[in-house]
Amino acid sequence: MTQHTPGPWRLSVNEPYWITHPYSIVVRKRGVHQVAIANIPSRETISPHEAKANAVLIAAAPDLLQCVEKLLAVVHDRERDDATIAAVNAAEGLIARVRGDA
Repeated sequence: MTQHTPGPWRLSVNEPYWITHPYSIVVRKRGVHQVAIANIPSRETISPHEAKANAVLIAAAPDLLQCVEKLLAVVHDRERDDATIAAVNAAEGLIARVRGDA
C-alpha cells in the first residue's frame, strides 16, 4: 500500500516571490517550517484562476479521502439500491487506486 504524506495539506500562495510557481501545496513536518508536496506552475495554457483551483483541490485531497472513507463506512451498514452499490464500488475502486492497491 502506498502511503501519502499525512495532512493537513495547505495551499501556499507564492506570488509575487515565485512567479513560475505561484502556488504550492505544503505540509508542516517536524524540524522544518514546511515541505512542498506539489508546485503548481504558471503556464500560458492554464489561467491563473484554473491554476489556483487546481492547487486548492490538491490541498484538499487528504481531507476528501478521509471524508469518502467515513461515508463508505456508514453506507456499508445500510440497505442499498443498485445506484448506491455502483457508487460505493466506484468510490472503493478510486480509494484503492489512490492508496496504490489497484
